[in-house]
Amino acid sequence: MVIPGSYTTNYRTIVREGERERWGYGHVTKPDARTNYTNRSNDDLIVVYPMRGRGWFSTTTDAPTPAQRRLVEPGVVLVHWPSASCSLEVEPDGQWVEQWVLAPASVAVAMRALGVLRADVACLEPGVNDALAQSFARIGTTLRSIADHDAEILGLRIHEWFVEVVRLARERPDERHEVEMVLAACRLLADGVGGDDAPIPRLAAHLGIGYELFRKVFRRRMGMAPGEYRIHRRIDRARELIVQHGLSNRQVADELGYADPFVFSKQFKRITGESPTAFRRRSA
Repeated sequence: MVIPGSYTTNYRTIVREGERERWGYGHVTKPDARTNYTNRSNDDLIVVYPMRGRGWFSTTTDAPTPAQRRLVEPGVVLVHWPSASCSLEVEPDGQWVEQWVLAPASVAVAMRALGVLRADVACLEPGVNDALAQSFARIGTTLRSIADHDAEILGLRIHEWFVEVVRLARERPDERHEVEMVLAACRLLADGVGGDDAPIPRLAAHLGIGYELFRKVFRRRMGMAPGEYRIHRRIDRARELIVQHGLSNRQVADELGYADPFVFSKQFKRITGESPTAFRRRSA
């Protein structure tokens, strides 16, 4: 999954007809255990969409069965229902990246009433889908720009997003297998970020699929070829090394296996639209 270029958090209180509503959107990284939470509840609806990394999630819902701790990876959507007790523990390896949305409880009530989601559903598995991630990010864009009197559009955006999530989660078993294959491919491609890149045909063989079919399926699901996806992941890692560790262009190039800092800088600009120096200055 392609990670957006910068991290952001935005809260906003919208006043309509004398009522105050709290909304929020975030695209954040969680590098260690300090961001974990246990048995946390909220009066609002919170939706978490993991984009990278692994973690474990549990919640209490209206279901009669007790909460179960489940593995969470990209391709899973977590629903924190209002007043539900939720726990999320991410692996402290610096890989976790998520998008999240906070919305008033009235949005959750409306989705239940319209039959979009059942009250006992806290995890959905639409699979890795770049278009889904982009449409989720657009909710954040709408939140920043919308006028208070048009706030119902935010609820509509969330409703539309969940309709697509539910549709993808109900795919036929053969399509589900395809999604899982692409997810496994994304993990294997990410393993080559440090420069030790396995040839794509070898990766396809490892997954038990022909090279041409693999490229076709991967491009359809991710919107880009496998090799290009690996480059995007490498640039994602470069951003982290610059922002979190303050590495120079040469140090980043060495860390990620580039021939020299000039090759790294050229590829960074092609992917992000700005040089590493400009990105470093903007992120300072």
